[in-house]
Amino acid sequence: MKNILAVLLITTFITGCQAGGNSGQGENTTQPLQISNKAELNQQISDQADQALQNENNLTDVQAVNDEKQLLIAAQVPHNERFQLKKIEKELTKQAEEQFSDYDVTLSLDKKIHLEVMKLKKRLAEGKVDKKKLSKEIENLIKLSKEKT
Repeated sequence: MKNILAVLLITTFITGCQAGGNSGQGENTTQPLQISNKAELNQQISDQADQALQNENNLTDVQAVNDEKQLLIAAQVPHNERFQLKKIEKELTKQAEEQFSDYDVTLSLDKKIHLEVMKLKKRLAEGKVDKKKLSKEIENLIKLSKEKT
């Protein structure tokens, strides 16, 4: 009885070890191709705004999104320059309006707007936002940025 139990235990152990050893050989390792019928929303203008404002000014981070007629830019200034927010915002807005005169430019230095624009850009990259929803969300963020708290 002990011999049968020992043989059964050894057989189970050997069989269990072999199952994990060759599990990677038969699997397909190619990545599936993502196919989408949605037209990608053109964010080239917002990328240009990111680069232009980031390179020319002392900003820690710049995020921007755009639709056909509006450009929303959210920027972060260094902590020691936060006392001059009004002046910096005025200068950056003027600069952005000159560079992107075809768009209705809104610039905000508010951290909440910056965070919301980052979230919106992430959803755009994932393809979760269409043109209509993008325009609506930009409108809401612009209204939020113009509120006085």
